[in-house]
Amino acid sequence: MKKGLMIILMGLCLIAFFSPAPASAQQPKAIELSFAHTIPPVIPLAKVYQQWGKMVEEKSGGKVKINYYWSESLLKASELFRGAQTGQSDISYYVVGIDYGLMPLNLFTKLAFLGFPNLPVGTEIYNKIYQKFPELRNEFKGVKVLSARMGPAYQLHFTKKGVRVPADLKGMKVISVGGSMAKEMVSMGAASMDVKVGDLYVSLERGLAEGISTHVPILHAFGILNLLPHHTMFPGGACMGPDMLLFNAKKWESLPPDVQKIFEELSPWLAEELIKADSGYEAMVLGKAKEMGHTFTTPTAEEMKLWREAVQPTHDKWIAETAAKGLPAKALYDEVKRLVQESQR
Repeated sequence: MKKGLMIILMGLCLIAFFSPAPASAQQPKAIELSFAHTIPPVIPLAKVYQQWGKMVEEKSGGKVKINYYWSESLLKASELFRGAQTGQSDISYYVVGIDYGLMPLNLFTKLAFLGFPNLPVGTEIYNKIYQKFPELRNEFKGVKVLSARMGPAYQLHFTKKGVRVPADLKGMKVISVGGSMAKEMVSMGAASMDVKVGDLYVSLERGLAEGISTHVPILHAFGILNLLPHHTMFPGGACMGPDMLLFNAKKWESLPPDVQKIFEELSPWLAEELIKADSGYEAMVLGKAKEMGHTFTTPTAEEMKLWREAVQPTHDKWIAETAAKGLPAKALYDEVKRLVQESQR
């Protein structure tokens, strides 16, 4: 009898030992977040986002897993804001102005030759403006903004000839990436073209466009550097605009407070590392362009006056049209100019 009881007890112990732990004791399932981006996964910028995602996963103890959707595989560039807002993606990489007209006040960043001297200072100025003007923040309804920073300065790049002064643009067909210098180029007699990033190569290779307004890293990232042997390099760039991460608001609010804290604490780190990566990437691409024998044109101080004079009517028109919508365009514009002048002292 005792022997039989011992055998039963031993059997029960073995069953308990090899049985799976109750669900409550098992590791909870990770929170999976979709991240929509436009760039391919092999360029330096993508490596920074991958490192950031790994840090989030490690710091959360495996609570969070980020699933990347590169090269517009989840959302097209023009869909990124609405995609984050509606929950088609949990996180979207977003460049202000990529969907021209959606954010009228934020479009001050697309005005050419405001005078931002470099990426760190441009980032500091944008974030000061973002904090000072609630109307600017209101344009991000439905999303949580993280890691806002200025992207690389936009320059002009051409297939057939160099451009030194505004008059040289007359009659040319120029792609405006993200709406950069679109209205300004039209006022100078050029035809501004809106082309999706996936169609850049074909448009330039077939001669449908003769130039492009964009930042230097894009020339390499989308394989169009060899098609654009002439570069107009403005001191500080023609313009620079902010990019950022947009969290779907409901998804953000559903995250545990400790996970939200991780994202917020890593936000400045991500912005700084992206600036470093972009600066290094730009230097590498310019080095390749020089090796390929490309020509570089840097306007003189007198020639820069011509460019600033040529774009001022566009600035004035933006102020008037945006103010007519009940937005503090003039106050914001004046504050930007003040901060730029202050940064140059």
